Amino acid sequence: MVQTGLMYHENFNWHNPCDGALIFPAAYSKWVELKSYYDDVNRIRQSFNLLNRSGFIDDLIPLEPRKATREELLYFHSPQYIDKLKTLSDAEGGEVGPFAYVGKGSYDIISLAVGGDLAALDAVMDGKVTNAFCLQRPPGAHAEKDHGYGFCIVNNFNIMANYAQKKYGLKRIMIIDWDCHYKNGIHEAWYNDPEVLYIETHQTGTFGRNSSHDKDAENVGEGDGRGYNIPIPMPAGTGDLGHIKAFEEIIVPIADQYKPELVIVVAGFAANIFDPLGGQQITATGYKKLTEIVKGIADRNCEGRLVAVMEGGAGSYMPFCVSKVLEGLSGKKSVVEDLITVDCGFGGFINPNTANAVSIDQANQIEKVKRVQSEFWKL
Repeated sequence: MVQTGLMYHENFNWHNPCDGALIFPAAYSKWVELKSYYDDVNRIRQSFNLLNRSGFIDDLIPLEPRKATREELLYFHSPQYIDKLKTLSDAEGGEVGPFAYVGKGSYDIISLAVGGDLAALDAVMDGKVTNAFCLQRPPGAHAEKDHGYGFCIVNNFNIMANYAQKKYGLKRIMIIDWDCHYKNGIHEAWYNDPEVLYIETHQTGTFGRNSSHDKDAENVGEGDGRGYNIPIPMPAGTGDLGHIKAFEEIIVPIADQYKPELVIVVAGFAANIFDPLGGQQITATGYKKLTEIVKGIADRNCEGRLVAVMEGGAGSYMPFCVSKVLEGLSGKKSVVEDLITVDCGFGGFINPNTANAVSIDQANQIEKVKRVQSEFWKL
């Protein structure tokens, strides 16, 4: 019987990085109206409230977080950077990288979030739960060794992978990322290392070509890591079916050849159809299908060991996406419908089973990735 853990704590909502709007801190321009900052204090509380109000939370196993130690934070970050975070947090906060701020008290909240991820990983590895979802903030996957980037402060994904290597001796860890942007922080840590396979879909063309958030298929890794870095650039507007095609034709066959001992999911939702920053079209129902695909990888290869960690995404539709991911992980059904399928007098807003057909440019991108990766994998 599948048992799905949920790691969450109210304190995660108290990380208050700065005032601003969308991605722009108020300090960047005197014209920024102080509203709608992307990573605000309610970003994940709404998701927890939906799970609670619907009663679906009763089908999940609560996992208590604990604070990560300084030594654990140093599994990826430099001592100088961790010291800077602590100093700013003990004062009034401040900037720790482009579009990345900490507030007063953020260090303790971040330590609790990272420690909670490690506690969830322990619960999965020890067999206390089959898989786990960590509902937390701030995000972390863009953070690099000595600075933050884009709301991300501490790279919990790299720390988790290092922790799994050190504590459990794992040699094949697969990080699957369905969030909207390529994660330069994960790239930095594992680009020449075959013990962590990073495979992801991202929206291409969002930023300047080949910026840290937009990598071509040819970015396959270096040295011993060649073939273990797998970017799948997807054109803007790609919906459920395009992402499902990429997962089924690229991610699944590579995963089943790699045979991971642990699957870590960068469970961001910036590619959802209503996200204020992204331009993709994934629905909550689509996220459930992607989750079922990834869960299948874990079931076949590592006794179901999977830890999904909240990353990007914002807005009132995101809680529905989180709920559907938890349906996919647990195999249980929530009473919450995908909001866009609700009949509002003329049928649902969109039928996720038929909408967003795979376009020619999406199919071409998938075929390009398959050609590039066929040097390393049977595709």
